[in-house]
Amino acid sequence: MLAPDQISNAKIIFSPLNWGMGHVSRSIPILEQLLKQNNSIIVFCSAEQEKIYVQYFNDLCYERHEPYDFSFQSDGFKLRRFMALLPSLILQHLKEKHRIKTYLRSNPTDYTISDQRFGFRNKSVFSVFITHQCALPIAWYFGIGQLINRCLIGKFDQTWIVDDAQKRYAGMLSRKLHKDHVYLGLKSRFLITKPIALHEKHLQVLIFNGPSEFHHLLVEAFREELDQIHVIIGERPQGFEGKRHILSWKEADEVLMQAAVIYSFSGYSTLMDVVQLGCVWKCIPTPGQREQEYIYKKTLADGLGF
Repeated sequence: MLAPDQISNAKIIFSPLNWGMGHVSRSIPILEQLLKQNNSIIVFCSAEQEKIYVQYFNDLCYERHEPYDFSFQSDGFKLRRFMALLPSLILQHLKEKHRIKTYLRSNPTDYTISDQRFGFRNKSVFSVFITHQCALPIAWYFGIGQLINRCLIGKFDQTWIVDDAQKRYAGMLSRKLHKDHVYLGLKSRFLITKPIALHEKHLQVLIFNGPSEFHHLLVEAFREELDQIHVIIGERPQGFEGKRHILSWKEADEVLMQAAVIYSFSGYSTLMDVVQLGCVWKCIPTPGQREQEYIYKKTLADGLGF
């Protein structure tokens, strides 16, 4: 089985999914490790994703890569709406596979590493898939979805699961399904920063993570705590003119390391950050996103957030 610490002096192409910035966030410590091992890495990503990576790395190269065309609506994720988009997503998947095949013909590469992009692979090189969802949080009667997810993951030579093998923060989602699945542990960009003692933390921080269509729900959910919040990270809705507002990821990192309480949606990458930071987490799930609803319930049961 191949783990990140076993890859050195290699040529790698890497791509994160564009549905939210959690895939970018959790890839930062993985890329950091691979670069330290003298690997050459080209990141296939959108312009928005590249703006984040350049804040952390000076030695990555970039290829503009078409994002999957998927948008969120204010009434949440709807299966019927997703099914209507499915033909377009399949077409984009096939286009991605073709592009990588074409690229590899003229660019010798040792590894492709995909964070949740099923089309970012090719049989000619060793292909790695990064995920925390080996299983999907869907009802039994959508079992075909589980089979498709498992089949697509199985096309890769190796799967890296971003979860702790013992504590299993993602619960049933990160259940190891095959012998070539490797648990990497939690992956947070705060793994590569100097920790601050809990008694030195004092800030209360509201993160407007996830789709902007749902940000008003964070305001409604934490309305009673708004006066206590010191810093807003992300897009700022009206009514927060007197609060410190941050858009830069590196500046946000400095603030989050001093956070005693974080308010946000219950995204898995945010969960990994909170565990690493050791602060209190007050969260709500994004409407209609079954994964976040599951993470939210499990987080409450584990006593990590409320």
